[in-house]
Amino acid sequence: MKLSLPIPSLRLPRPPSFHITNELPKVRIPFLSLFVEPRSLNKWIFMWVFCFYLAFCWFCFFEFEQPRLDNESTVRFGADSPTYWEAVNYRKQHANSEFDLVSFGSNLLGPIAIGEVLRTGIAVNIFNTLLFFLAVEIACSIPGVDRYRLLFLLMICSETAPALVTLNKEIMVLFSALLLAKFVYSPKRSWILLGIVLLFSFFTRWEQIAIIFLFLFLRRKGSLFERNPRLAVAFVVAVLTVSYSLIAMLPGSGIVGFMRFARGANTIAKLNAIQAHFGFPLVMVPKIIMDISGELIRPATYFAMFKDFGFGDIHSWLIVPAFSLVLIPLLAIAYFKGLLNPRRPIALLIIIYLLVVALTPFVQPRYNYFVYVLLCLELAKKEEPADQNTASGELVPA
Repeated sequence: MKLSLPIPSLRLPRPPSFHITNELPKVRIPFLSLFVEPRSLNKWIFMWVFCFYLAFCWFCFFEFEQPRLDNESTVRFGADSPTYWEAVNYRKQHANSEFDLVSFGSNLLGPIAIGEVLRTGIAVNIFNTLLFFLAVEIACSIPGVDRYRLLFLLMICSETAPALVTLNKEIMVLFSALLLAKFVYSPKRSWILLGIVLLFSFFTRWEQIAIIFLFLFLRRKGSLFERNPRLAVAFVVAVLTVSYSLIAMLPGSGIVGFMRFARGANTIAKLNAIQAHFGFPLVMVPKIIMDISGELIRPATYFAMFKDFGFGDIHSWLIVPAFSLVLIPLLAIAYFKGLLNPRRPIALLIIIYLLVVALTPFVQPRYNYFVYVLLCLELAKKEEPADQNTASGELVPA
């Protein structure tokens, strides 16, 4: 009889091993992808073209803006840049005097603050360019946005060049518009991001803050206006009609002064008179057409402009009409692609902005630069099936 005893197995501890990887940690450097990202030949050609575009903007700065800052020329390349620099110089010379930066009819806070901090035109130029690239980087973080298409659409706009090289509001409008789009498209809403958007909007135009709050109110989750976007547009028209007419009836309101300023005009004066008596729904379509067309519908205006100012006012006789020539086709393309369906959040924001700009008693196409930037983003965004179903009103399965 054999007896077997089980012997427990023993495992000696292994000595610790050290493994050193050859891979370097990935560090994201801002804007580095613009130079080292693998891309096709066509994209490299476009990047070089865009570099030449930036060089052209610097050429315009040294050719037009810097001589004007040195009091060697009176050429106006930026829209209100001379006014902002004059206000900056006035505040330096009269530090103890009161100067209203924010009022009912104007908001000079943002440009004057930038001018007082940076002091020189070259510093403002560098600041605007960095803010532009930062805005593009934030916009490209939205899923589906094509960087090259976005840059191309911004580059062909005549208002972008003055926004890069002069003291202006348009660069802050571009920055706040793209940040707001980032906030709208983010799955998790960042209140810090919204706060930055409101801060830059306050530095730009106080009306823009009101538009953003109105948009957020209409887009509340589960609200009646979110389910019925056409009802939301009708609500906006009703609010603008009643509020404008009631304010216009007040004797000391700023609207009365604007209407007197436009009284010398023909069509716009008649439309303002109808609008002041609860007739905004009747005139909003022709006023929107006038705002996006500018003086293109009255070419004779340019002959009178040349007679008074010559070719010195580059912004009025070249940049503004060129902006309308680009804005109108982009609106048409977006409409036929279904990108202006109010079911889309950015489309609703564009419609609200067009209506608010149409409410003003005068024609100013460059106020729609906010609309143009949002159009560029929508056209640069590759449409996904979920977005298409949402825009058409269909239910998307979870």
